[in-house]
Amino acid sequence: MIAAASTEGFDRRLQAALAFVAVLGGSAALSALLWHWLGTRMRRDRWMRPNYRGERIVATSGLLVVAAAGAVIATALVAADFLVSGYGGLWVSDREVSQARVGNSAAAAGGIAASVLLLGFGWLGYRDDTRGSRRQSGADGPSGFRGHLRLSWKRRRLTTGAQKALGGLIVAVAGAQAALWGDPLGRWDHPSDHIGGWFGSVLLALGLRVEPAGMWTAVKLVRAGLIVALAANLLNLVDRAPGRAAKVTLAWCAACVIPAVIGASRWPGRFGFGLGPEALGGLICAAAVAGASAGLLRSELAEEHMLGDTGVNPVGAVLGLSTVAMYSAVVEWVVLAVLTALSLGSERWSFSRIIDAVPPLRWLDRLGSPHRSS
Repeated sequence: MIAAASTEGFDRRLQAALAFVAVLGGSAALSALLWHWLGTRMRRDRWMRPNYRGERIVATSGLLVVAAAGAVIATALVAADFLVSGYGGLWVSDREVSQARVGNSAAAAGGIAASVLLLGFGWLGYRDDTRGSRRQSGADGPSGFRGHLRLSWKRRRLTTGAQKALGGLIVAVAGAQAALWGDPLGRWDHPSDHIGGWFGSVLLALGLRVEPAGMWTAVKLVRAGLIVALAANLLNLVDRAPGRAAKVTLAWCAACVIPAVIGASRWPGRFGFGLGPEALGGLICAAAVAGASAGLLRSELAEEHMLGDTGVNPVGAVLGLSTVAMYSAVVEWVVLAVLTALSLGSERWSFSRIIDAVPPLRWLDRLGSPHRSS
């Protein structure tokens, strides 16, 4: 019995790893091909902007990231649903058919949520790239949420950056709700009845106790929405040098997916996730956006283009959603605290200065960049 369970756990980890690699590679290949085919046609004045060296390059190549990631996510989820439903054994055993149905629904909800984030954050970022105050100057203009609020107050109207921040929060909550799709009021089902007492109800609402299947809570929604919004903001904050956002994306994806896949069977349930189909959507979405960014990394390091807010904002948002999908509430609270601290810290300290001051980080940041070699 123990050997069978161990074998089944290993098979699931192997299947998850293979799915991750396949989606990552497919998304990278597609985004690279899209740039090869469309790169020249994207050299329009509306999409050009000076980079940090004053050279005008394509500043909205993130459009290709959104297109590639969206296409791969849709294809992978449809394929996974077909394999699970048609062959009944790739992700689950025969005795887990009911769980497979729930997992397919969760994966589909994750795909819908990812589409909402890709399109919503992509559009907000595109408006900021093409109409924002930084478009003509490249490096000048307000930076950070506080800078946009100050400029908005001075002008008595919201800057495109402030619109992106506020609109991004709305899109983030909408994407989180899509991932948690269901009947919120019907699924509340009086949590105190499940675990007893007001204190238990509070723990359940915060996600620190075992929840009834499919349970929706306002705290869960707000927590997920904040993680998504802050993740998008964090990737935008680090996007100050060629390829930096893509490298951070790959690092985040590795830190999120690889430990979960390798150690899922060894971790307590509240710290990891089971490699069932309910985590399939998060794994696929993380691999897709990381692959799409990686596919453009070489040409971005060569300073042929930059992803712009059009690309980094939706990528960060989907990474945040993937983290929510794959981990428990305890981990989510930790991630939310870290993202909040980094966002607040960015208002006072420059990430670029910190990176330049730490030799290993400086080396990784400039790795592969012919114009920034140390």
